[in-house]
Amino acid sequence: MAKTMHVIEMEFQNAKRQADELEQISKNLAMLADGSFQSCLSGIAAAWKGENAAAFCKKGQLVGNNMKTTAEDLKHAAETIRQTAQNTYDAEKKSYEIAQARIYMA
Repeated sequence: MAKTMHVIEMEFQNAKRQADELEQISKNLAMLADGSFQSCLSGIAAAWKGENAAAFCKKGQLVGNNMKTTAEDLKHAAETIRQTAQNTYDAEKKSYEIAQARIYMA
């Protein structure tokens, strides 16, 4: 069964909204990695001395870097969702218009 323009529009808006949410999560994760997480590691480094402290902080830096990488990956995923949603919307809209033209021509 063919989709109505209303359904096509709703699905497009839903995909854009989900991409926006994903991008917001990406921003929050990046801010967390740069802000709270780094200050927490700095506090630990100031309060805890020794070999284990250095190892812990080194692993903490790796986790922080992974958080930043994940934030970037989420941002790219949001961009991909937006582009895919736009391409799908354009294709479905064109198909709908062709189907409507055929109905009226018959």
